[in-house]
Amino acid sequence: LLEAHKPERLVMVFDGPGPTFRHQMDPNYKANRKSMPDELRVQLPIIRAMVEAYRIPCLQLSGYEADDLLGTFAMAGVQAGLQVVIVSGDKDLMQLVSPQISLWDPSKEQWIHAAEVEARWGVGAEQVIQVLALAGDSSDNIPGVPKIGDKTAALLIQEFGSVENLLNNLERIPQPARRQNLREHAEQARLSLRLATIDRAVPLTFSLEEARRREADWPRLRALFAEMEFTSLLRELDRHAPAPSAPLFQDEPAAAEREATLPVTAEVAGAGEPEGVSPPSPPAAAEAAGAAEPPCHYRCIVHWPEFLDFVQELAQQPAFSIDTETTHLEAVRAELVGLSFSWAHRQAVYLPVGHTPAAAPDGQLPIQETLALLKPLLEDPQRAKTGQNIKYEYVILHKYGIRLAGMAQDAMLLSHLLYGGARRHNLDAIALEELQRTTTTFKEVTGTGKNQRRFDQVPLEQATPYACEDAEVAWEAANRMSLSLQETASLQRLYEEVERPLIQVLGEMELAGVCIDRDALARMSAQFTQQRESLVQEIHALAGESFNVNSTQQLGEILFGKLAIKGGRRTKTGYSTDVEVLTDLAEKGHALPERVLRYRTLSKLQSTYTDALPLLINPNTGRLHTHFNQAATLTGRLSSSDPNLQNIPIRHEAGRAIRAAFIAPPGWLLLSADYSQIELRLLAHLGGIAGMQAAFAQDQDIHTATALELFGDQGGGVSAEARRMAKTINFGLIYGMSPYGLAKRLGIGNQEAKVYMERYFNRYQGVREYMEHTIALARRQGYVETIGGRRCHLREIASSNRTLREVAERTAINAPLQGSAADLIKMAMIRLHDQLRRSGLRSRMVLQVHDELVLEVAQEELDAVQILVREAMEGALSLSVPLKVDMGFGSHWAEAH
Repeated sequence: LLEAHKPERLVMVFDGPGPTFRHQMDPNYKANRKSMPDELRVQLPIIRAMVEAYRIPCLQLSGYEADDLLGTFAMAGVQAGLQVVIVSGDKDLMQLVSPQISLWDPSKEQWIHAAEVEARWGVGAEQVIQVLALAGDSSDNIPGVPKIGDKTAALLIQEFGSVENLLNNLERIPQPARRQNLREHAEQARLSLRLATIDRAVPLTFSLEEARRREADWPRLRALFAEMEFTSLLRELDRHAPAPSAPLFQDEPAAAEREATLPVTAEVAGAGEPEGVSPPSPPAAAEAAGAAEPPCHYRCIVHWPEFLDFVQELAQQPAFSIDTETTHLEAVRAELVGLSFSWAHRQAVYLPVGHTPAAAPDGQLPIQETLALLKPLLEDPQRAKTGQNIKYEYVILHKYGIRLAGMAQDAMLLSHLLYGGARRHNLDAIALEELQRTTTTFKEVTGTGKNQRRFDQVPLEQATPYACEDAEVAWEAANRMSLSLQETASLQRLYEEVERPLIQVLGEMELAGVCIDRDALARMSAQFTQQRESLVQEIHALAGESFNVNSTQQLGEILFGKLAIKGGRRTKTGYSTDVEVLTDLAEKGHALPERVLRYRTLSKLQSTYTDALPLLINPNTGRLHTHFNQAATLTGRLSSSDPNLQNIPIRHEAGRAIRAAFIAPPGWLLLSADYSQIELRLLAHLGGIAGMQAAFAQDQDIHTATALELFGDQGGGVSAEARRMAKTINFGLIYGMSPYGLAKRLGIGNQEAKVYMERYFNRYQGVREYMEHTIALARRQGYVETIGGRRCHLREIASSNRTLREVAERTAINAPLQGSAADLIKMAMIRLHDQLRRSGLRSRMVLQVHDELVLEVAQEELDAVQILVREAMEGALSLSVPLKVDMGFGSHWAEAH
């Protein structure tokens, strides 16, 4: 609005607190309106803080609505000879339209003048309230007259001019029923007229002169934009023209002399904040963002003599940051385009080595000779390196014969440890949070869609500032976050002993990759196609007609329309046919939903794995290389991507078949090592649960032990069904499952589920206390901690929104367990990696999936590796319960696990 229309005067209005004068007329006024959603309510003080940072006056007055303040202020503008624009799409405000007052609806980008009002209502603006008085307004609970809608009301007002004139001339109404209806509801119509009329004489003490545009509070605005991560708006601040021009609202000659000061008792700029909500306070660092910074000194070196001088300069630095630019986001597939370095505030150097001739017309550095001179510095472990996701640099440089050492600081990992769950950890977000700086994004340099280009095609004049900024921002932000990390000993120890050493471990796993049997996947894909086609025929037979099984709308009509199956849930486009709905119907014995679920499972497995994995095999290595993400989850659990190998459904026969396509090369085996019931063991340790500790100490099967406690000996021990139910209860409770959720999962009644839960809590004294204590701790400090000291921040733990709060509470219960399991397996991976390297064995880790490690093992090394794996995993941490690892091996993954 400010940029496009450049108004000379501007105010923003809010509803006043408490009931209004309309509520005194009619207690039912707006009674049907739902209360403001919490998600919107918490934004109001932030919106207000933003507007005030622009130095735009904010008005509100107890007992009045925002519309009344708009009407009063608009009339003052008219009296001063000004053209007034009301920015709103609210139809009620059309009653204010006049030759001097217009509406601008920003959502529709539409001007509303007298012609638009008449087209909408059938009457002029001055008669809009007369129509509303007869037709009523359901959104405001203005009753109007029953059986009279907008069109009828407009016709009556066109004939009689006003409600009062209509009521005084009822004998002229030809329809007896309408005449009697109006007579019976005459007072209701008069009340509706008063409720619909905007007050244009609110006692405000605010002048038009005070509404003149002023220079924004740029430092405060910048701080707020940084806090809200408004990246684009932050960039606009740097280009913003402070002086408005070509105003939308033009004064008439000498209008300023006629400006009237309204009689006033206004609450201006900050009064009447919603109870319990206060505007955010900008961080101290952000307040200083407006301070003048020296210009960035970024250099691009393309001449060899200058590069030799740079190498000498770099050799004098005990620490520096490094960033690589490449042809591909996947490190194993990428080729090096350039390297950037920084070790000083606002200073960096870019070394182009792989741009196209068109992008580097003045030449660039020769890649092999350049890397040969940099290699000793990059491999020096005593020279501290900083980066953003520095594992990427490790993998890239490894392909060129350089083993990057001394990886001291990773801005992404530092951010994740300091603020896990509280913010994002990409470099753009980190720059905003830590340095209050907006950065040039990758897309801004390379473009998007059809216009996207590889980085080697980016001209050096664009590539240099982008690459240098990445290195310099990573350097600045990592140094700042490193100081913050040192304030918390447990986080500092976790970084130094776990996250930082893990960078190299994961880098080597990504480089190693895993073998895939293309032919097996092709055969599987063909089988899935046949099975899907067969299922479609069965589904059509059960439906009694052919339809598109992939269409949720058509499926919903078949299930809940034609077949009239009970349990349908309406949506805007038909019926819900999500997994939960279909699973519920299948469990009730309906065949068609069960077939659809099988069809969808096969479709997903085919598109995600059997068809997709062969396309991801690296043409240079002939192997599949996934990416392990250290900073992608709240709990610190590793995830994998491109492809994601952690969601293959191993409980499904087809999923197990896909694992069989992950194979060992000739002369090798795949070894799978999986922590046994690790989260329950951690619960026993962290919660001090004596019953569980005893069961684990005696190497009992915890699910069988739980089944005996809950269901008793059923003659000859525990049935498979009882053990399954006990397993569901064991794991369900540590994920914060409710009695309703447990009942649904087990297929039993809510009351029966409550009985089982009470028995469980009685048997394992301390579980309930652990859960309640953990939730209380999360509320008090805003986060929970893992066994390694990781903090999992929970933004919604104190939310007034019950749904969000309960999700946060369930997360609070499980995060210390899942996060501790993540800490544990990371420690084991580091130990195992070091032991394999020291032993001189060729065997290596290739995959990590939750609590499981997969190794590629030379056949003659199998016995030695099994010993090392057990020692590394079971000895990673000393707990009050023993750690147990289950191992298996075979020619493929399914056989090993």
